[in-house]
Amino acid sequence: MFDQVLNFFFGGLGFLFVITLVVFVHELGHFSAGRFFGVRIDSFSIGFGRSIAGFTDRHGTQWKIGWLPLGGYVKFWGDEGVSSTPDHEKIDKVSAEERSKSFHHKPLYQKAIIAVAGPVANFVLAIFILSTLFLIYGDVVDAPRVGGVKPGLPADNAGLIPGDLILEIDGDPIQEFSEILRIVTVSNLRELDFHVQRGSNDLHLKVTPRMIPRPDNFGDKIMDPGIGIHSVIPGKVKRVVADSAAARAGILPSDVIVQVDGKFLESVSDFSQALETARGKKVQVLVSRPAETEQKPWGRREIRLSLEPSPISGMGDPDRVVLEGVGLEFTVPGAPKPKVRVTFGLFDAVSKAAGVTEFIVVKTFYFIGQLIAGTGDYQQLSGPLGIASVSGKVAIQFGVVPLINLAAVLSVSIGLLNLFPIPMLDGGHILYYGIEAVRGRPLGERAQELGFRIGLAFVVSLLLFATWNDLTKLGLFGVLGFNS
Repeated sequence: MFDQVLNFFFGGLGFLFVITLVVFVHELGHFSAGRFFGVRIDSFSIGFGRSIAGFTDRHGTQWKIGWLPLGGYVKFWGDEGVSSTPDHEKIDKVSAEERSKSFHHKPLYQKAIIAVAGPVANFVLAIFILSTLFLIYGDVVDAPRVGGVKPGLPADNAGLIPGDLILEIDGDPIQEFSEILRIVTVSNLRELDFHVQRGSNDLHLKVTPRMIPRPDNFGDKIMDPGIGIHSVIPGKVKRVVADSAAARAGILPSDVIVQVDGKFLESVSDFSQALETARGKKVQVLVSRPAETEQKPWGRREIRLSLEPSPISGMGDPDRVVLEGVGLEFTVPGAPKPKVRVTFGLFDAVSKAAGVTEFIVVKTFYFIGQLIAGTGDYQQLSGPLGIASVSGKVAIQFGVVPLINLAAVLSVSIGLLNLFPIPMLDGGHILYYGIEAVRGRPLGERAQELGFRIGLAFVVSLLLFATWNDLTKLGLFGVLGFNS
């Protein structure tokens, strides 16, 4: 309970930092474009509800912080509310001077630019943050070499094996392992052509991704397109102690422990935990063993072991992990996993940041398409509680820099969401301006009001649904006395 309270406390702080930064920059985009075109701005608010702090600048704009930190707004002169719906009683009877400063009397192209400036500012913020992080810290990448292959999944069925080097996918060169995952994620589950280097041989293998459950960075289960590969062999044996349980069972140096009792291992500690669970009973161990030919450099063998629970030692040594009592010493972090720290110049950092931003956008559209088709995992939708929880976990487990990185990701998501053609959102305003440009006159007041009501209902419904997901995933229904 204390850990949960601590997580929510830091989650609240992390959430406030992330959401305040993202919302401020979004609204600053609207504000800057409006000020550029000479629009009179009544207020600039971070958060909704009653103001808890603020001031008025020399232009008459009231800057304030609302008590409910779930968004923000810029209110132009002539707006009826915070969603920029026009107050016709005010704007229909204006002087020439007021008309020149009224947002609702500006040309359509200026109103469209002001509307789109908020989302654009979010994309600029994301690229700025990511570029800065790449410039300062560079990036650590894995070579596109297959380490682990999960049995029974698409990569295994297609014939991919540990040690394969992925050169191309559908003709696109692959430079790092993460590029494989990006292509697979947005593949729409279609068949992919993998150009593979295996020893001195070049192969072309057909791999068809499928939806696979996987844990996210915090242990929650989500469904994502995948093929079942990892960049690291989780447990490559470095040494077998003579006359040990492992030696008597027939394990050899350079064997790779792949499974225990049908469970795929992703780390050496998984192996130790599986032995702890078995409590000395016989377990079925699947190992991959190098063969003598380049055509088939890896083979699989099943070995039955009867091993006592064995603590891990040697964790202070970056090159070895020992399972005491089992007689196994592993290489760490495994093999093959060539990690390289890459540094960037300004242009390359911006280019990579733009690529990451593009990937988030493409993956978001892909996810929405899956939801519409009924194949997506709706549980991946999160609201304020989910964002607060993730922010807290990131702040506690990883620190400030990853939290800033999270702000970049969230900035892209909020910028993209606001471009959707839903009344109340920026994209809805742009849609109205487009209709007005085609018709030669704006939609009627009742039609616009109906559209805003529908948009409000959609946004509120989405927020409630996402909050329900958050309560379910965070296990808060039990705390609140409900059964989900």
